Amino acid sequence: MREKRKKIFGFIFSAMALIVGSAICAVSVNGILIPNGFLSSGLTGVALVIHYLKPTISVGVIYLLINIPIFILGWIFVGKRFILFTALGMVIFSITLHFVSFTIPVTDKMLAAMLGGAITGVGVAIMLKSYGSSGGSEIISIILYKYFSITLGTGILMVNSVIMAISLFLFPLEKILYTLIYIVVSSRTTNMIFHGLTKRQAALIVSEKWKEILEELTVENRIGVTLINGKGGYQGNDKTILYSVINRNKVALLKKLVTTIDKTAFIAIIEASDVTGVEVGNQPHW
Repeated sequence: MREKRKKIFGFIFSAMALIVGSAICAVSVNGILIPNGFLSSGLTGVALVIHYLKPTISVGVIYLLINIPIFILGWIFVGKRFILFTALGMVIFSITLHFVSFTIPVTDKMLAAMLGGAITGVGVAIMLKSYGSSGGSEIISIILYKYFSITLGTGILMVNSVIMAISLFLFPLEKILYTLIYIVVSSRTTNMIFHGLTKRQAALIVSEKWKEILEELTVENRIGVTLINGKGGYQGNDKTILYSVINRNKVALLKKLVTTIDKTAFIAIIEASDVTGVEVGNQPHW
């Protein structure tokens, strides 16, 4: 009963996040992009191109129609749950595009491009956190992330670069350049929010006093540590390597704890750009 209730609340939360994210993206398009004559990223950009060429056709209707083949790809390569949530996001996004009509008063083109990118990035990240999206390039970026380990923001940037290259033949260069600024800001914002504001660091520690360091880290400070058997490359001596993934703000603490016990300890800090699986510091407490 508890599991069923948990699934229901999870579904409701994801659906609400998807609605909010879709609405935020639509606000960026109607409030900033269209009033400034900018293009957009992904299939939204394609829809805007068609809309600018044929103003009588609604952007929302165009967007809904051109997403159909992308949805087929998503159904095959991503998964049914994601596609179902994405269908909800796409419908909400299309409806909002069709009915919401207002202008965010930003006269400076550069500021407008940056603000639009930030708003869109927030909306896309919220939708992806809910395991859905509004369709378009987000589905393609999920496929790239799943099968090629390309970060979501980078995947979106790759897809959008192709669209912008084609748009160069249809629109003035100035408009394309402002749109590129919008896309870069959007992808960076998506990366920052989706992959986390708090970066993780992986620490490798080699010390003769590894047992004391292990106890200090795990027992006294609740820092998860994994032991790795190693061998010295020069003398061939067996070594026990301590491996830990921690938040960046704990790196200084870890160094202090280790060097207090052994000033000659070898410590290597490596950025862990994508950590998945465990909540507390992304490191299991075995």
